[in-house]
Amino acid sequence: MLLRICLILTIVAGLATAYVGFFPVQKIIVDTRAERDDFHTKLDAETALYQKTDKELRKTKDTLASTTAKLNETQTQLDAANTKNTELDKQNTDLTDKLTKMTARAEAADQKLEQWRDLPAPEKIKGIIAERAEYLRARDVLISETKLLVASRDSLQAQINNLVGTDVAVILPTGLRGKILAVDPKYDFVVLNIGDDQGAKERGEMMVDRQGKLIGKVRISRVEKDRSVATILPAWKKGQIMEGDQVIY
Repeated sequence: MLLRICLILTIVAGLATAYVGFFPVQKIIVDTRAERDDFHTKLDAETALYQKTDKELRKTKDTLASTTAKLNETQTQLDAANTKNTELDKQNTDLTDKLTKMTARAEAADQKLEQWRDLPAPEKIKGIIAERAEYLRARDVLISETKLLVASRDSLQAQINNLVGTDVAVILPTGLRGKILAVDPKYDFVVLNIGDDQGAKERGEMMVDRQGKLIGKVRISRVEKDRSVATILPAWKKGQIMEGDQVIY
């Protein structure tokens, strides 16, 4: 009987010990599961962030490749324009030298003609007169070709300025004057009665004058045959620009 009681007490004590130890184990299991779930949540977030970053990186690489291609194309155009401009400068120099020589020969012919002016007109004088006329015609042709080359050079220079974004001042014909035909105060642009025929050039800047008073300054943005469009420069605006105001260079 005593042995049975001892056995029962032993079993009860063992159950009590197991019951007491069950709660820490259960807490460890719960905590482990929570840590596992938290790990998976963070892993999913990191995976999503990685995928998003990888997508943005690919997009950035594509944009960089496109920008690089455009930059290379622009550089190619700029190199071609610079080469053409150099060629035109050389042609202009050659024509200027020819013009100087032709002018000197024409002046020499004038001197010979002056020496023979009071004498009868023998065949020699007729030859000098014909030679002078030929020199003058050749000189006029050279002058025309020089003007065309200068215009081409200025046009190429404007293209170069647009490509590189430079603020190099554009030289307009000395004494160029015009009048404002229309004004758009909302977008700050005006229409001028001067164009390519009068020597107006894109990016050229002109003062706005009203009865001897400086009103503002405009920069030509588009040139047509006999008129042009210009933008009012805010920093120079000293009054309301109106139709009929004069533009001078």
